[in-house]
Amino acid sequence: MSSPLVWILDDEPEIRHMLTDALEEAEFRTQSFGRAREFEAALKRMTPDVCLVDLSLPDTDGLALVHRLALERGAAVIIISGRAQVQDRVTGLELGADDYITKPFDPAEVVARIR
Repeated sequence: MSSPLVWILDDEPEIRHMLTDALEEAEFRTQSFGRAREFEAALKRMTPDVCLVDLSLPDTDGLALVHRLALERGAAVIIISGRAQVQDRVTGLELGADDYITKPFDPAEVVARIR
């Protein structure tokens, strides 16, 4: 059986690289995206096991994307965001996210939550 595929959607290259390194070290397969349009185009071809989604994206509303993922796909969705207010976390979870991690975070925590 192949290792789980994790997609990372974050417009910050440093975050994408940090998560990619940590996840691949933990033997996950990864693919990263800097824009929602690239992410959504790839979703037409396949569905990952887990999606890590930043809410503050330059080309779409991250919450709307999370809601669509939860309704239309079988992937687990974990929000990774700088939005730390309780209402932001509650809204994300109510829209279908499986978990919510606030920035800054330790990559080891993300790996543990995915496992």
